[in-house]
Amino acid sequence: MDLAAAEKFLLSLQPGKIDLDLARLKRVLAGLSLLPPPFPCVIVGGTNGKGSTIVFAEALLRPHKRIGAFVKPHVFRITERVRLDGKPAPDAAFAAATAQLQEFLAQSGESVTFFEATLIVALLAMKNAKVELALIEVGLGGRFDAANALPRVLTAITSIDYDHQQYLGPYLSGIAVEKAGIMAEDVPVILSRGIRTKDPDCRTILLKLAALKHAPVVEQSVLLERISGSAFPPRQEFALEAELEGFELPPRLFINQLGLYQRHNFVTALRVCAELNKRGYLPRRFYIPSSMTINYPGRFEVSRVGQGHIILDAAHNPEGMRALAESLREYFLDVRPTLVFGCQAGKDVVRLLNPLKGLVSGVVAIELPVLHPMPLADVKEGVQQAGFKLRLADAPFADQMSALLEEVEGGSCVLVAGSIYYLGTVAQALGIGVAPQPELNQ
Repeated sequence: MDLAAAEKFLLSLQPGKIDLDLARLKRVLAGLSLLPPPFPCVIVGGTNGKGSTIVFAEALLRPHKRIGAFVKPHVFRITERVRLDGKPAPDAAFAAATAQLQEFLAQSGESVTFFEATLIVALLAMKNAKVELALIEVGLGGRFDAANALPRVLTAITSIDYDHQQYLGPYLSGIAVEKAGIMAEDVPVILSRGIRTKDPDCRTILLKLAALKHAPVVEQSVLLERISGSAFPPRQEFALEAELEGFELPPRLFINQLGLYQRHNFVTALRVCAELNKRGYLPRRFYIPSSMTINYPGRFEVSRVGQGHIILDAAHNPEGMRALAESLREYFLDVRPTLVFGCQAGKDVVRLLNPLKGLVSGVVAIELPVLHPMPLADVKEGVQQAGFKLRLADAPFADQMSALLEEVEGGSCVLVAGSIYYLGTVAQALGIGVAPQPELNQ
């Protein structure tokens, strides 16, 4: 089986379907000798910041352990969902793990959904690569997510906000309860500093649920002060203040991720490492490098094209859009880019776009054949209701992208946001592919 055949097989497994039967999934995991996995797992959930927290923790842990990670969705290639040693899994490793799953399903008569299958493929690839510790991202919700079928040594929750209300309910308090479903008895849980404390107080809800589950809450004693940042080269400088036993902390830390929101994710990642260290999963003397280069596409990722710029951001819910707006004000306040926007069905377009008022010059509305896309007519209607100017409204997608690329090459700026599922297709239409970040020099 090659990668193309592997992807075709995975996409044939009830794509887009959500099945809450964890008992069935546990049978499959047990049949593949993955329950428990042959390595300790850290489970990371929340509305936003899960993947970024994982890749930061991955970068911190890699000098000490062989790390595997499962993140989703992908931007350009399906192999991005499985990370080995800080990079997407090699095509051959991904295909081999998929072939193992396909053979097992054929012999056992069991079935899995696409989302469950990608997690299983990740675990198989990690097992084959003999990783020593796995970082696993929870998908929708938490209580019934496939990742919750796994035993874990540590959990972390990054944020609570509105998203997937058709599944998680219309209230933040209810969403918090669903996200808290990854907490396990006697397993420590890390709560990000970025979790909201009013309207409603989601942090207090999580603390109460942790107490009911007898899950010890790990307090975050790390302080991270942003000193400076630049878009070219992509770079942020932070001052670290922490009380972390056994850690060697540099006075300054440099990362190549631009989003201002990354400070919360990095602090959570530090706390993950500290707790693993405390519990004996890492060497006693744990050092942190002064600079880290992260290759994780679509998180306020800025590319220079011709005389202009293209910004890719994974913001797809109100909290994500507010975070995007904060970064735009920091780096592109006087630019006012054109926004390329499409989203999944069921989203509140007005609510999504409100944080970007005054920060973009107009919106190019699109609909792409991805998971549950919002019809183009609905996207346009929402854009207009939000008070934004529609651009290139009657042009086909290819013509829209061609016109925008010409503008960018001449010196303008384009921002792509609204759905992670859209980023790869739009980026490639604008001439951007997969390009590893250059090593960061402070």
